[in-house]
Amino acid sequence: MVTNFNIATTPDIIFGSGKIKLLPSLIASYGNSVLLITGKNSFIRSYAWDRLLLQFEAAKINWTHFIIDREPTAPIIDNCIDQFRNAQFGVVISIGGGSVMDAGKAISAMLCQEGSVFDYLEGVGARKPTGNKIPFIAIPTTSGTGSETTKNAVISEVGPEGYKKSLRHDRYIPDIALIDPELTLNCPKSITAQSGMDAFTQLLESYLSTNANPLTDALAVDGLRNVRDSLVIAVNHGGELFAREKMAYASMLSGITLANAGLGTIHGFASSIGGFFDIPHGLICARMMESVNRLTVGKLRKEDPDGLGLRKYARIGKLFSKDKNTSDAYYIDLLLGVIGQWTDGFDIKGLSEFGVSEKDFPKIISKTSNKFNPIDLNQDELIDVLKQSL
Repeated sequence: MVTNFNIATTPDIIFGSGKIKLLPSLIASYGNSVLLITGKNSFIRSYAWDRLLLQFEAAKINWTHFIIDREPTAPIIDNCIDQFRNAQFGVVISIGGGSVMDAGKAISAMLCQEGSVFDYLEGVGARKPTGNKIPFIAIPTTSGTGSETTKNAVISEVGPEGYKKSLRHDRYIPDIALIDPELTLNCPKSITAQSGMDAFTQLLESYLSTNANPLTDALAVDGLRNVRDSLVIAVNHGGELFAREKMAYASMLSGITLANAGLGTIHGFASSIGGFFDIPHGLICARMMESVNRLTVGKLRKEDPDGLGLRKYARIGKLFSKDKNTSDAYYIDLLLGVIGQWTDGFDIKGLSEFGVSEKDFPKIISKTSNKFNPIDLNQDELIDVLKQSL
């Protein structure tokens, strides 16, 4: 029997290597005035940037450029809105990593709202977003967050009273997600590893989620299969386009599954730690992935040995195994081993290298959610996870 479930709307998805060439024709349906948002480094130093500007010139597209050089904060978004509120843009376009995606999503919304973006953030602001926005096209250059397919923009403020909160509305889903894996070929090795482990985490957490459904399960398994086949190659041989294609596809799926099934304790930690410390989101997820899953598996084995959670872990472990005729316990341990081996092999730094110490554990745990984890973890268990991740 299939359980009841809902699936959120996705953008119009255009996927494939070389598809960036379609951008001028896509812009035409919105007019010829564009607010273009990018990061400050890899894309605008690439041949793809030069080629895009030639296309804009040929199509007589008027474009204004805004650079995002870090995870977006409320002041960064507000500054952009102050500059361009009276401009008449037909479309906002983000080309970049997860931070650029989130910034573009927030800017396209706030150009149609009054006040600061802070006022509309979940958990800290007092106002509800209307859902009005300038049309938005999302074009990722990394394979990790899946933000090109989600309805929320993550806004951060790092410090003792820091936060990572979402500006969210059903209408904030990008109008178009244009996913061209060729744009990820210049992604540095460290970012490829961190963002790839983020996608891996999102797919596994959404598959294990207590809010999962048959459709998100199917998408997550397909995404995890592509991670299995491509992440190590993409990290160590970044010029292999087939691996970049598989990771771009997996990342896109992770955005769809997280939006519909939710995430677990790893992303609960990533939200709280990322508010207090200036640490890349993907690195936090990668560093905590093994410890959270080992502790979750250990508790499931004690308290729910015949439950769905362990069966799901075993299914994914079997996906990663060449041996298809052994026990569930073997497959589960194999999956945990793969996660640990990849984390070590990708040289993912411990959290202590960014200033996290045991004195910070109480405030981190006080802000950490694990509502969709396959089993609840208590405070002592969360402390154990943090100790293993330092």
